[in-house]
Amino acid sequence: MKLRRLLRYFTYFRRAHSVYLAFLISLGNFVVIQYRLLISYIPMLSAVFTSLGLFALCFIAIYVPLAIVLGWIDYRKLSVSVDLTLAARHNPYSVDIAKALYLLASGENEKAKKILEKWIDVPRS
Repeated sequence: MKLRRLLRYFTYFRRAHSVYLAFLISLGNFVVIQYRLLISYIPMLSAVFTSLGLFALCFIAIYVPLAIVLGWIDYRKLSVSVDLTLAARHNPYSVDIAKALYLLASGENEKAKKILEKWIDVPRS
């Protein structure tokens, strides 16, 4: 039981780290690097962006809406549907669910139950 709880906490940690915290750190790192390598070496840009804070505000004001629009286009018209289809075809749970649904529609309920048994935590006698 304690191992299960520990693994659940580890899963929560990985999710928060990879989706939120590491993302924010990498975005901040990107802004700082761009300011240092691009803005500080080009006199015209350094006159416009007099501080890292001003550059960060302008960058975020442009970058976030652009990323949202590109993400929306990707979800609606580009590769996300292909990615999800491929992932579903290689996910054993999704494959078994699709097979079971097909068998249920064909009237072969017992075969469908047999396929789904491995996904159910029912004690066997």
